[in-house]
Amino acid sequence: MNQDFNVAEDFLLNDSFLRYCMGLSQSDIQYWEQWIAENPEKLAAFDRARKTFDVVNGQQGRLDVEVNKFRSLLQDHISQDADVRTNKKVRYFRYWRAAAAVLVLAAGGAAWYQFGNSHRHPQPAPLAQHDVLPGAPKARLLLGDGTEVQLDSISGNGLKEKDGTRINKDNGKLVYNVAGNSATAVTYNTLSTPRGGEFQLVLPDGSKVWLNAASSLRFPTKFAGPDRTVYLTGEAYFEVAQQATQPFQVQLNNGVKVAVLGTAFNVMAYDDEKAVNTTLITGKVKVAQQNGNSVLLAPSQQAILPKGSQQFLVSEADIDKTIAWKMGMFEFDDDDITTVMRQLARWYDVNVKFSGPVPDKHYSGSIRKQSTLSQALRILKTAGIQYTIEGKQIIVEAK
Repeated sequence: MNQDFNVAEDFLLNDSFLRYCMGLSQSDIQYWEQWIAENPEKLAAFDRARKTFDVVNGQQGRLDVEVNKFRSLLQDHISQDADVRTNKKVRYFRYWRAAAAVLVLAAGGAAWYQFGNSHRHPQPAPLAQHDVLPGAPKARLLLGDGTEVQLDSISGNGLKEKDGTRINKDNGKLVYNVAGNSATAVTYNTLSTPRGGEFQLVLPDGSKVWLNAASSLRFPTKFAGPDRTVYLTGEAYFEVAQQATQPFQVQLNNGVKVAVLGTAFNVMAYDDEKAVNTTLITGKVKVAQQNGNSVLLAPSQQAILPKGSQQFLVSEADIDKTIAWKMGMFEFDDDDITTVMRQLARWYDVNVKFSGPVPDKHYSGSIRKQSTLSQALRILKTAGIQYTIEGKQIIVEAK
């Protein structure tokens, strides 16, 4: 490769470098890690290019297999200018002010870091010697007789429960088809996702469920009673099939019950989060506690129950942020560092350790869930978060 690489633009216009950033080619990854080791004087421009890639890629969604599209986005921001010192025409990259930082520091007043807008150059992030792949669709199914099934092992013929219910995988989703005697006893199944996993499910009534990482849903193989009750730990997004005579209910471990009728909503009820959040997308839901306290939500409203509280807080919801996980993204909006790292830890199945005091800062921005761990952390680096990866542990350092 004979091209000179002196500024970030030179790297960003090179297909091999883009494939390296996207993690598409092991040979490109090895090449660039070796190249920068042999050309340490280019590290500042190299690191600036990587950060700019993360910014543009995060703003545009998944571009990890679209090198040409990514290049066209960059070309839109390249222009000709006169170098007054040499009277030569030089190209320069016009960094977007609107997308200058995927994560922005929001504590103590908004302090935006803008590429190409400051004479101070932050220390470049180290190249990852270790990396962790993103999560993937994977789950375990516990049948009524106690049999555990890893869902990647289900054959084309699927499974059959003792009540006659057929269980199949269809385009990566688990689909239940009721085909038994309605008089038979109700059988419960439990779908569980590990850290680093997620899965989709079609319930016996046709309702659709997206189960986030480190979550579980217990449900009957047929809905035979006066209501359709399922039991959730963790987080799930529901699109409920409308059945006016048989309301749908989601029961949580802390006694909270979400009662719905033909609606789409998201419930986040992880044990390690500070609150249980129920967000209504469409329709109507009633969120109730065992003590009788309840609230009725309208579309785009969110009911928040802080841990240890007996009172719901109702507010307008950021729908895009709430369901970003279902759409393949992490969305942060003025979130503290512990909230950010809890989400990453669940998706990448890693542990997080803070070296020194936990930074009292808040962050906003977007990260693709298909990024590798080092790619995600490079994006966080633009907001001043220092880190190292040691096996399955992230060590976060205050700076």
